[in-house]
Amino acid sequence: MAISFLDKSAKIELTDVFYVRLSLKDGTVYENVEVRRLFPISDRENYISLIDSNEHEIAMIRSFDDISEESASAVKACFNDYYLIPKISKVLECNDKKGMLQMTVVTDHGNKSFRIRNRHSDMKIYPEDRVIIRDVDDNRYEIESLAALDRKSWILVASFL
Repeated sequence: MAISFLDKSAKIELTDVFYVRLSLKDGTVYENVEVRRLFPISDRENYISLIDSNEHEIAMIRSFDDISEESASAVKACFNDYYLIPKISKVLECNDKKGMLQMTVVTDHGNKSFRIRNRHSDMKIYPEDRVIIRDVDDNRYEIESLAALDRKSWILVASFL
């Protein structure tokens, strides 16, 4: 079965924290639709899958530019909670203890302390100076820009990258 790509004629409305209603131009309406990024780390704005309550992919969004602003807003609202990744603004402590990296940071969701098993696979630098960190509990944290960190924070993080 071929996947249909949505355009501006589709209407997507937020119905719950994680669900949307999808209305197509032919009158078909899908309730309790989940939206998922196919590339949640490397390409957050493109290729979004819409999945029905039976876990079947019913449509895809190539780009937010392809759908209406209202529909894009509804999808992004779902992502705000589903893909919650605290953003690190300051590193308070970063040291190696018993083979694991221990970090204490300030994020947009408060101070956090966590451990990282393998700094080589759990701390990844992406284009535009972005860093994604995965802790031992599989939580993710983001440094939007290494260059934007204060000097002490940058030194603490850079010594382990």
